[in-house]
Amino acid sequence: MEDLMRTSDRVVTNTTLLERIWDLSFDPNSTVVETHISRLRAKIDRPFDLPLLHTGRNIGYSLHGPR
Repeated sequence: MEDLMRTSDRVVTNTTLLERIWDLSFDPNSTVVETHISRLRAKIDRPFDLPLLHTGRNIGYSLHGPR
């Protein structure tokens, strides 16, 4: 979450998240990032009307408020 907050409004790739947060080399079959994003969405997006966490399809994720 902190990494997404520091790069607010920019898409952070799955590879970058794996390397920065979990210190792992990119494994194209890994679902670590998707699993954690899903759990994060359940906490910060689902209870509210406007989502903060956004998916850059086949790229990564970004965190930003309404535009």
